[in-house]
Amino acid sequence: MAPPENADALAFDKARSDYLAGDFAPTLSLGTPKRRRVAVIMCLWNRPQRMGEVLAMLAGQVLSGGIDLYLWNNCPEDHEIYEKAIRDHGLRGALRSVQLVKSDVNLGSIARFYIARKLAAEGMAGPIIILDDDENVKRTFVRQALWRYNPKEITAWWAFQVNGAYWDKTPAERGDRVDHIGPGGMICDSRIFLDDRFFTELPDKYWFLDDLWLTYWAHDKGIPLRKLDVTIDFVLKEKNQWYSLVDLKEEFYTELYGQAAGEHTVAGESS
Repeated sequence: MAPPENADALAFDKARSDYLAGDFAPTLSLGTPKRRRVAVIMCLWNRPQRMGEVLAMLAGQVLSGGIDLYLWNNCPEDHEIYEKAIRDHGLRGALRSVQLVKSDVNLGSIARFYIARKLAAEGMAGPIIILDDDENVKRTFVRQALWRYNPKEITAWWAFQVNGAYWDKTPAERGDRVDHIGPGGMICDSRIFLDDRFFTELPDKYWFLDDLWLTYWAHDKGIPLRKLDVTIDFVLKEKNQWYSLVDLKEEFYTELYGQAAGEHTVAGESS
């Protein structure tokens, strides 16, 4: 998958410019986000049947204070399904607010970081948790993530050590060196995304490779990567987008690090 060409590219570029400026708002808002709650951010794409399960999973989290859930829908054709699922579920348990944004173009999963950026810019700086819509987590997931939160680090469940070749990988354990992360199942400080360059310096050709870009950005900026020791299970794997991106990922990795950058070689996929 690559950014659109020709006339569609104008809409794609305008959307990126508008969203970088924070020019977006939820089409559906339940409850009011509060500073004392943890923000959970999720991109939605091609799994509308999961929405009810996701809401129930987050409502069942065991923690005080509650969760503000921010959803970014990249597939406008499914938007009514998401809105209905949210209204049908409502607010209960740990789920104290839900904000649903509709993007008219598919900007890929990097779009979730526009929400993080806007939260920080509006004074809601602090921990954000990123989840993917194909992940199931335990009832203690959010609490465990908060225990491991360090505003100077990125702590991720999808974490690997790499050993000199693109696919030569070893899953990292807690305390290990971490060379590559995937954003699905991570916690970090929202202020990381206040830097415009995180969005503007990512080449168009590789726009949908936010795992590679975030990993590289962290290395380049001296942000330590850590392993989040939690349990996450994947569902609906057949709908993953990364299958069409394997060759492009290797190309982007080589462009970022060069042929001999073994210790930073990307390991595994999660998008």
